Amino acid sequence: MAFDLEEQEKIDALRAWWDRWGTPIMSLVTVIMLAFLAWYGWQWYQSNQSRQALGYFEVIQSASVNDDKAAATRVNEASAILQKDYAKTPYTGRAVLLASDFLAKNNQPDAAKAQLEWLIGQAASFPDLVPVARLRMASLLADEEKYDEALLQLANPLESFRAVFLDRTGDVLVAQGKKTEAVQQWKAALELPNLGPEFIRAVQLKLNVLGGE
Repeated sequence: MAFDLEEQEKIDALRAWWDRWGTPIMSLVTVIMLAFLAWYGWQWYQSNQSRQALGYFEVIQSASVNDDKAAATRVNEASAILQKDYAKTPYTGRAVLLASDFLAKNNQPDAAKAQLEWLIGQAASFPDLVPVARLRMASLLADEEKYDEALLQLANPLESFRAVFLDRTGDVLVAQGKKTEAVQQWKAALELPNLGPEFIRAVQLKLNVLGGE
């Protein structure tokens, strides 16, 4: 098909433009497509990881409710897999807390503490759960009369957990025989803002028992 002069000039200009910009444009398109595919693949991977982690979470949850002789084994195995293969999923932190609670109630304090130690070491992944793990660790250590170690777990809390950490510190100090120091901790807790009425009543009751008012 023959083109007139004007059409031929347009075609030549288009070819020249493509010769100059075609490769960069195709490269950019390729990069965008690869980025999209990578993003889609990552989303699929994350979703798949979460589904797999949920299954192990439910194993621990079920074992905690339907206790039997093999429950502790299932809990330990499921938690170990979550920690090894699904450490970054949101279910893992909660599952580890459940596992620790189950093991503590079934007279396996060392296994319970091992669960909490792992979670405490995952502060970047579970910032909201680590304070809970530290509170539970402090209680387990206090039960073993390891009071200084328990108090270390309660040092430097996040501001949002400060009141409950002060309260638990008071509990540890009472167990240690340091009632005056315990009263100071409870009074400090009551001075903080935004306390729930049940928390206030519980702490005030402890103060009344010790005569600290």
